[in-house]
Amino acid sequence: MRLSHKLVMVSAAVLMGVSPVVGMAGNVAPVQAVTKSASGVHNTYGKNSKVKVTKTMKFVDRNGKKTSKTAPKGGSYTIWNVKDIDGQVYYSIQTDLKYWIPAAATEGTVTYKSGNTTYTLKSNGKKVTTSTTTTKKTSNKQSTKKVAKKTTKKESAKTTSKKSSSKKASTKKTSSKKTPVSKAVKITTKNKAYVYDKNGKRVKNYLGLKQIGKNVTLKGLGTKTIKGVKYYALQPNHYYIKASDVTVK
Repeated sequence: MRLSHKLVMVSAAVLMGVSPVVGMAGNVAPVQAVTKSASGVHNTYGKNSKVKVTKTMKFVDRNGKKTSKTAPKGGSYTIWNVKDIDGQVYYSIQTDLKYWIPAAATEGTVTYKSGNTTYTLKSNGKKVTTSTTTTKKTSNKQSTKKVAKKTTKKESAKTTSKKSSSKKASTKKTSSKKTPVSKAVKITTKNKAYVYDKNGKRVKNYLGLKQIGKNVTLKGLGTKTIKGVKYYALQPNHYYIKASDVTVK
């Protein structure tokens, strides 16, 4: 009965004496607020969470019921779990959740994570205070997007520059390959003839015609050999007609 009375007194002291402590990120709240908002059992960082018992007492089970195992004053334990039992924070000294002790009856620091928030509980044998640190994932995503946008702009600028350079180079090459315009000669088609481009590919439309009719007289503005075939230029660097399809006058 005396031990139960002491436990009640300790709980009352915890509830009335909790005060905020400046945390790692400045987001600090009494331990009561944390345990009410957190549900279930939280896993700690194990070996980094150690406490020392400040008074001799009996361990309780996960439901808060007293066990036969004694926690001696001065005993040191690694804390593996944190749980709220009847409005009070308890620490588990074993991973099987078999033995628990009130956090307010210990001295030390225990840390655990819930979601994006890391909770750090500090006890001095009389009360427990907590500080929190929240990881903001959104800010990281936004910064990533900004970097991506900057990269995209730089890449697009480089691409544009490359395209401009390529166009200039191709223009120079084309101009250097232009066939000198020689004296115009009259050529007459032997039969219906197709017109070709500078690469020797048949064009679908020349002055609105698919083909040039038979006995049509044209101006041949120089000759050019494309893929081993001789052509007369109807418009240098644009339109050509096969020399075999015409006679020269």
